[in-house]
Amino acid sequence: MKIAKVFIAVFILSSLSHANEDEQAGTKIGPDKGITEVSDSEGFKLSQEALKNFDLKTLKLSSGPFWRIPATAVLSSGEETNLYRLRHGFYKRVDFSLLECSGDFVKVQSKDLQKDDEVVIEGIGFLRIAELAATGDASQEHGH
Repeated sequence: MKIAKVFIAVFILSSLSHANEDEQAGTKIGPDKGITEVSDSEGFKLSQEALKNFDLKTLKLSSGPFWRIPATAVLSSGEETNLYRLRHGFYKRVDFSLLECSGDFVKVQSKDLQKDDEVVIEGIGFLRIAELAATGDASQEHGH
């Protein structure tokens, strides 16, 4: 099952990376696409089909300003370390401060998180691929 999900994610990224260079990334976004909407301030929304295929798991945050979350929520990409927040159906990669590590959990604080937000705890690799495709950065990450 995981191999199939990876294949789907790679296919989405690959198809966007090899699009005609004159084509804007926005043409790959819409109601009948895997990425249905993109907002600079809010993040991006995924179609029901993409959500089903990616099988994302989230954790709803209670009162803050500090949260104890599974370490699986942390995305390390290059020199950056982030979390994916889900708010009003939009996924957004956000910065955080690591306050403590204990076993499989981390204690974090972030100005970009608030009570009732959800943090993605499984499937963050798929979200990163979708984000690269949604923002048009896929071609910069892929070369041959």
